[in-house]
Amino acid sequence: METIYCWFKFVGGDTLDEWETRLLLDEVSYVLDKPVRRKRWRLSSYATTRAAAEDLRVRYGGAVKAVLPEQWQPKPLSGGGKPIRVRDSLIVTDAVEEEALERLRCEHPGRIVLGFPPQLAFGTGEHPTTAGCLRFLADFAARRAGAPWRMIDLGCGSGILAIAAAALGAERVVAVENDPMALGCARDNAVRHGVAEKIEFVEGDAVALMADRGGPAYDLIAANLFHDLLAELFPLFPARLAAGGGVIVSGFLASQAESVTRHAEAAGLPLADFLRRGKWMAARSMEENRSSQNLSSGVY
Repeated sequence: METIYCWFKFVGGDTLDEWETRLLLDEVSYVLDKPVRRKRWRLSSYATTRAAAEDLRVRYGGAVKAVLPEQWQPKPLSGGGKPIRVRDSLIVTDAVEEEALERLRCEHPGRIVLGFPPQLAFGTGEHPTTAGCLRFLADFAARRAGAPWRMIDLGCGSGILAIAAAALGAERVVAVENDPMALGCARDNAVRHGVAEKIEFVEGDAVALMADRGGPAYDLIAANLFHDLLAELFPLFPARLAAGGGVIVSGFLASQAESVTRHAEAAGLPLADFLRRGKWMAARSMEENRSSQNLSSGVY
C-alpha cells in the first residue's frame, strides 16, 4: 500500500447542489460528507499522485492532504446514520460492529443486514443513486426467487450492489471497477459479508468489457455511472443481456433523464420505472416492469 492524496473543499448547503452538479458534469468522482460539529459539507476526491490532487485544487480551490496507508480504512463505527430500509428484504447501515448489526437483525427479523462504513470508495447506501439501485435490485431478486440468475455491476465502487445481489440470491456476480482503491475496499467488504466466493471482481473499463460480444450474458446489468458513460454503454447491453433480463441504471441527474431515456430507447431497452431523490435519478428497463408497487413510497 502507498500514500494517496485527497483533495477536499468545504461548501455551504446553499451551494452544495451547484458544486455537485459541477463535479458530476466534469466527471470527477467524489465523496460527500458532513463532519461532526461543522456547518458546511465536505467534498473529497482521492488520487494516487499529489499532482492529480493539486490539479483539482487549482481548478476548484480547497486543499490537498496526504492519506497514509493505515488511514485508508476507517475504524469500525457503531452506526451514526439512520439505517436504510430497502423493501422488505434489506437493511443497509454504516455500522460494522457485530453488536450493532445483531441489534438491527433483531429489530428487523427476516431482513438481510448489510454494513458499509464510510470509505475512500463511493457508496455506503446513503447516496440517492445507490439507494434507488438497491430498491430496483430487491424487486428483481424477489421476482427471481428460487431461480438462478447472474448480474454484472458496472462501476461497483465499494461493492454494495454486487454484495447485495449475492446476499439476495444471485448465483454469480461480476463487479467491474476502474479504481484499484475502490476495488480493494469492495473485495474487503465482500469477505466481511461472507459472499466473496460468489463475486468476481474485475479491474477495468466498463465500455471495453461490455464491447466484447463473445462475453457471457447476464440476467441483470446494473450501471451506476455518469450520463456520458451510460450513453456509450446502452448500445452494448442487448448483446450481453439474457432473454427476459433487465437493466438498472443510475448516476444521472434529473435534467439528464430525457437524454438517458432516448439513448435507452435507441438501444431497444426502453426504461419503464424511474425513481427520483433530489436531483438524482435511477431507472430500470421495461423488461422488469412487472411490479405495481407504489413508486412514491418513502421506503426504498
